[in-house]
Formats: sequence, C-alpha cells, structure tokens
Amino acid sequence: MVKIESKKLVVLINKFGAELKSVVNKESGIEYIWPGLEGSFKKSAPNLFPFIGNILKGEIDYPLGKNERVVLPMTKHGFARDLDYEILEITETTAKFELKPNHYTKERYPYNFSLIVEYIIDEDTLHHNYLVKNNDVVEMYYHIGGHTAFYCNYNGDKNFEDYYLEFKEESCKMYKIDEANNSFLADVPENITVSEKIVLSKEMFAKDALVFDGLKNTTIKLKHSKSNHGVEFTFENLPVLTLWTNTDSSKFICLEPWAGITDFTNGTNKVEDKKEIQKLNTNEQKKYSQIMKFY
Repeated sequence: MVKIESKKLVVLINKFGAELKSVVNKESGIEYIWPGLEGSFKKSAPNLFPFIGNILKGEIDYPLGKNERVVLPMTKHGFARDLDYEILEITETTAKFELKPNHYTKERYPYNFSLIVEYIIDEDTLHHNYLVKNNDVVEMYYHIGGHTAFYCNYNGDKNFEDYYLEFKEESCKMYKIDEANNSFLADVPENITVSEKIVLSKEMFAKDALVFDGLKNTTIKLKHSKSNHGVEFTFENLPVLTLWTNTDSSKFICLEPWAGITDFTNGTNKVEDKKEIQKLNTNEQKKYSQIMKFY
C-alpha cells in the first residue's frame, strides 16, 4: 500500500488498480472507505476505464482511420481496475500512478493511451484526479469514471438508514435498469425531481443502481443523522451520477460520477455512437476530478 497523509487524514492506495483503499480521520478514527472484506463487493473504489457498465454482446467496434475498423472483447467496467500501475510520484501528500498499453490491453482496446490517476491531500480534502491522454495517431474513444464505496460505519453505527444524501433539489433524468434485460439500461429515461434529502435504504436498490443524468449541481453530501461526520463529494467533467449498493448486509453507498454510461438495451456496439462517449485527438488530454472533503 502507498500511504499519504495530512494533519487530519491518513490515506492508503493500492498500486494494483491505483485504488483508494482507506481514508481515516486522525482525530475521530472514522474509516470513510469500504474495506471490501465482506459481502460480495470486494473492492473499495475501482477506477473505471476505458468503458463503464455492461457491454452489449461483450464487444466493441472501433474505428482505426482510413475506413478500417476492429471489433474487440470488453468486460464490464473495463480493465483499468484490474491491472498494476506504474508509480510516477510519491510525496507526503501526493501519489501519482500511470497505466499504459500492454499486451493484455491491446487485445481488448486498440488505442495507445495514457491514464494517470492522482491523489492529493489538502488538510481534510482528498483530490482524486484522472488525466487521460491520446498518444495514438487516430482519434481515441473511451469512458471514464469513479466507483467509490463510502463506509456507513461511523462510531460503530452500521444502521444504513442512519445515513442520508443531501442534494440541491433540481430536475434531471433518471435511467432505470431494463426489467426485461437487467444487464442494460432502458432506453427512455424518467424525468424526476431529486429531493434535497435522500435517506438511504436497501430497498432503494432492489432493482440495482440509480443513474442520474443532467444534474446541474455537482456537489452532494453523505451525512450521518447521529453525528456531525460525513463527506462532501464534488465531481468535475463527469456528467452522469450513479448511486449503488449491494442488497446484502454490506454497509456502504457508492457515489459513482461517470463520463460514460452503461449500454442500453437497444444500443450499439459502435464506440462512436455510445452515449456520453469521450473523444480525444492525437496528443490531446483531458482531466476529470472527484473531490472529497471529510469531516
């Protein structure tokens, strides 16, 4: 594990997957990140790249320029969460990792990419940044996003209903899992108004994740009704927000901001036609951020 810290927080990151594994408040001793040691979700905060969610037919059709195309297999949420990264920089308050193409990735994704995952602590705030760069001679298509599982266990209180999410009330679209094909999203979203306060319950996720599109406010808060502790969570350049937890006894809520979205039942495997697809020209790069303030 790589350790970085400030006067207020101790953070642990696994070089495998460049995955955030622990954020502990030095004063209260609260662990904010799900350790992944029980239940069926064995990860803590996987980084999702180059695609998000389930993939139609388990394969993607890519353009390679000059009227060439290639079809390659792709698994759910991509491969970045399951590979070892190179360490670029470690300081007391910063950790930076990089994933580049190798034989394994080239059999699944045709482009010459660089994915840098960076963690920076500033007192009580952790910046979790992605920098994606196209090192190829053709346009590069991809999705990217986070999947941080926040542990609902403050001061030993594992009652899931004692935790809630605080939004600014606004209208947006919500996609639901297609009941006829529960691996993919239904094509038509529901227009909803997000409440200011959403009390967590396992029943909310009986039909899997809640996928919000079009939120103008990009800061939400996870709060504990029996203490003053919580997390303020801000996301940048990540237009889709997904909420998810297991329906087993695991006590966590995943806040997943995505530049991308899982495939739709009537979707396509042509990469350029996928919703929220990201595109970079040769030598172009783009930054995406998750900012977490712990208290």
